[in-house]
Amino acid sequence: MAIGQGKAITVDDLLVLNQEIAALVRAGTPLERGLASAGRDVRGRLGRIARLLGERMSRGESLVDALEHERDSIPPLYRAVVEAGVRSGRLPTALEGMSRYVRGYSEAREAVGLALWYPLLIVAIAYGLFIMLTVVVAPRFAGAFPGLEIEPPKALALLTWLGENAHLWWPIGPALFFLLGMTWVATGRAARFGSWGWGLPRLVPGMSRFMADYETANFAELLALLLEHQVGYATAVVLAGESTGNPRITQATRDLAAELNRGHDAAAATEAIDASPFQPMIRWALSTADGPGSLAERLRGLADHYRNRARFRAESMKIWLPSLLLVVLGGSAALIYGLSLFIPLINLLSKLSLG
Repeated sequence: MAIGQGKAITVDDLLVLNQEIAALVRAGTPLERGLASAGRDVRGRLGRIARLLGERMSRGESLVDALEHERDSIPPLYRAVVEAGVRSGRLPTALEGMSRYVRGYSEAREAVGLALWYPLLIVAIAYGLFIMLTVVVAPRFAGAFPGLEIEPPKALALLTWLGENAHLWWPIGPALFFLLGMTWVATGRAARFGSWGWGLPRLVPGMSRFMADYETANFAELLALLLEHQVGYATAVVLAGESTGNPRITQATRDLAAELNRGHDAAAATEAIDASPFQPMIRWALSTADGPGSLAERLRGLADHYRNRARFRAESMKIWLPSLLLVVLGGSAALIYGLSLFIPLINLLSKLSLG
């Protein structure tokens, strides 16, 4: 049975699998034997993945080929990183870089989830209270106006109408919460790093820059690793681009490689493509690949810079993101509920006071 026929591998499973492979490589243990052993010892999806990879390698396939056969469950990003490590001859180092990248995403996703939980709880409670307002409170409130010979305000008439037709609209809220939950689960699947599910956290304020910094750090680190081991620049830049999982960066690196293969130097090749997917300092480093000094050293320095900046952004998000979401979501729900209740009441009291 192929892994792709089962559930897609999760981010946490990918991290554990990556650490297991890295440990086996560092220890010098044959991967096919170590993965087969891990497959017997570990239950569930992760154990099945390890066992099938071990079986394929025992039949003479390389690790890259074994991962390629399981493309429906193992993300292209991971396969690109493994191929980069194999090409450079430093697979453990490449796998360690992958661990840092995936762990960073997992930590960021957890931070966003914790930040979203409380505001969404407030929205859910407010939605339930609004249903009660339209179904129970508004009709009784509206019934008082005819006895006082006062025309009900339009806002109250709207609430009453909503209550009479609540069976048509109330399932919308639970359906949206269910869809949000399923979408959140999708972000925990690593089957496609560049998919819509993986990119959803970017919609959260601050998350796009955070993820961009981690992508850039991973790109710079892997490109430096490849160049240090004499992998051709055009080939290396494509592999490093694929390792980010970002479709725009992947396409930009392919365009850059095409320009290099046409005989253009690094500066001209970078100038000829749409380099906007790269962050400014990375664009500068790519354009000076033919210049003095080691490009690999510059890239490693940039990798450290962007990774540290991503960590700083993560810590900042833990402070301001929950407060922002609470104010926006909770405040909006409280405002809607308050206006729905008090505008009709103020209107009634005003007309009674005027006789």
